[in-house]
Amino acid sequence: MNRIFYVIILTITIFSTNNCPQSLKSPEEFLGYKVGADYKVADYETIQKYFKHLADNSKMIVYEDIGNTVQKRDMFMAILSTEENIKNLDKYREIVRKLSDPRKITDDEAKQLAKDGKTVVLVTCNIHSTEVGSAQMSMELVHDLITSKAPSNIVKALEDVIFIIMPSINPDGLTMIVDWYNKYLNTEYEGSSLPYLYHVYSGHDNNRDWFMFNLPETKKVIDVAYHKWFPQIWLDEHQMGSSGARLFVVPYKDPINPNVHPLIWRWQKVIGGLTALDLEKQGYTGIIDQALFEGWWQGPASDCGLWHNQIALLSEMASCNVASPVYIDPSEVKATPELTTYDIRTNYSNPWRGGWWRLRDIVDYELALTYSLIETSARFKEDLLYNYYLMGKDAIEKGEKGNPYAYIIPRNQNDPVTISRMIEILQEGAVEVHWMENEFKIDNITYPAQSYMIFLAQPNGRYAKDLFEEQFYPDLRKSKKENPIDPYDVAGWTLPYLMGVKHFTINKTVEINAALLTDANYSKGNVESSGAKYFIALSGPNVNSTLINKLQKENVKVFWNKEKISSNSKIYNPGSVIILNNNKSHKLLADLANELHIQIDALTDVDESKVKELKKVKVGLYQPFTANMDEGWTRLLLENHSFDFKVMHNKDFKEKKLKEKFDVIIIPEMNGDLIKTGYWGGEMARFNRPKPPEYDSGIGKIGIENLKAFIEKDGGYLITLGEACNFAIED
Repeated sequence: MNRIFYVIILTITIFSTNNCPQSLKSPEEFLGYKVGADYKVADYETIQKYFKHLADNSKMIVYEDIGNTVQKRDMFMAILSTEENIKNLDKYREIVRKLSDPRKITDDEAKQLAKDGKTVVLVTCNIHSTEVGSAQMSMELVHDLITSKAPSNIVKALEDVIFIIMPSINPDGLTMIVDWYNKYLNTEYEGSSLPYLYHVYSGHDNNRDWFMFNLPETKKVIDVAYHKWFPQIWLDEHQMGSSGARLFVVPYKDPINPNVHPLIWRWQKVIGGLTALDLEKQGYTGIIDQALFEGWWQGPASDCGLWHNQIALLSEMASCNVASPVYIDPSEVKATPELTTYDIRTNYSNPWRGGWWRLRDIVDYELALTYSLIETSARFKEDLLYNYYLMGKDAIEKGEKGNPYAYIIPRNQNDPVTISRMIEILQEGAVEVHWMENEFKIDNITYPAQSYMIFLAQPNGRYAKDLFEEQFYPDLRKSKKENPIDPYDVAGWTLPYLMGVKHFTINKTVEINAALLTDANYSKGNVESSGAKYFIALSGPNVNSTLINKLQKENVKVFWNKEKISSNSKIYNPGSVIILNNNKSHKLLADLANELHIQIDALTDVDESKVKELKKVKVGLYQPFTANMDEGWTRLLLENHSFDFKVMHNKDFKEKKLKEKFDVIIIPEMNGDLIKTGYWGGEMARFNRPKPPEYDSGIGKIGIENLKAFIEKDGGYLITLGEACNFAIED
């Protein structure tokens, strides 16, 4: 009897050791404080080290680097499931890959794959760096799942779920925010706003990049979502303001996008409803749906999966002040725009009534909602996997019927480089692009050889359609007498319009021989070999700016033609780039032509009275201490095109003779009060917060006077963008 007892004890001990190694530390042991503790917040590097620690000590988790951020930090994700599932990750990834393309499997095969597979769930955290809760929560979530400290039903759900979590998809910004917060903790500036962008180029707008893919972080995430793991569910966890509902879950409010498969909207109701139900049963209050946020446009990470047959979900938690608690008096609790009074509604059945709100509250809510998602993903595993296949199949069948059937992009346009970049964007977004080697005719219209075609009969055809067609934001007013209802965010995003690319819509089905492109088909650069006096590049391509700037940096003179030039059966419109042929320029042009994918021709002669030398321009870009997103995007544009520019701060405007340093000054889109004082005026003044002295100003009266002298006396140029134009007019 005793021998049997000892064997049982030994077996239990071995089992416990295998699943929870003694060396595996809890987040509290690793950090030295409880996750979500007041005034305590882990930076990205600390979270990354903890996930490596978990992966080193558990067979239930795989740590995987996915690429570098702007500041060269390693982005990573963690893949979590049972030990058995982790051993067979390649098998389960292959199953969802097959389900992602219904053209290659039968319906019966899809049903069998749905039985054999596991639901793939992707959770992205902390895209907005001030919204630190989800990144902190991720450590406790994964630890508790690995050690079975999480509820037993959730741990068991991992048998049917491959759970992928990215603790921060803006690592640079998380560390910026944590460093800033800790620097001013216990001072009057505690929790104050970062005076510069928490993403180097985009700040908060990093959540507007998910159809253009300008940022490296965006590219890394969509590579996982669209090309490697094909999740059926993608939850993006956010935070919002402090004074209203505690948690938003889907479904969205109207309008919703008509190009999204109807099944997705139904699944949002199921998953969001079960999330709210599960949290309600646990005593959580203040959960709202069908308010605040809409499912209209493609820009956010929380929505982009909607057009890829993925059930994209958004959660928004009420915020504290980074890690500092906030107190919301019951009289200060505010209704959302959809609630005329802060009271019980069908979509808000248990209002939060006010009180203290802490980072730990955010962590608790997010743990609960993420656990709920894991359980729901397991409960409906077969339906989720089969519906993923079914939505792709429906997209193909819809495209085969036409109206529209395809989009055609003629290659013979002014800017073939931008066309290739657009093709690249489509391919990054998992859209198939075909190429026609020969010219072809449809309805008596002849399309040139080497045109591109995007067929809608593909799994992500709805996504392609949504990018190419014009958007018309619905009129949601109950009466025409009411004021128009503004969209929550961007209302239109037609990709060819944004990029200046001409395209044609083909509505009827046609038979066309076309080859699938495996790359963006950038042209091979070339410099015509000749003893001609000049070289010339056609006007039109955006990369001409890069060409000019790079040549000027090497002190090579560059010219523009003011009138048309005809040479070797080509017409060169005004604005073509002309360069003298010498040993230095020839070598530079050979390298630049390849780099920029452009053709540079020989030009025998030119009437020099009809050309103009381009002056090398010194550019100043104003960077206010208000984390201006337009400044960041403008700076990225200038960098991408190799402009010679300097970032200007308030102190730079205090110096006289600005013209000695700058030919052109750019002021990005911003309010005039912010330019002058660094603070909002009028109704927006309520958002002002104290700033450390070194960031506590605008350009001031002296700066305005110096700017006037720069323009009026010295002949400098001022470019103002958006609302900053009013500053130029009024001041």
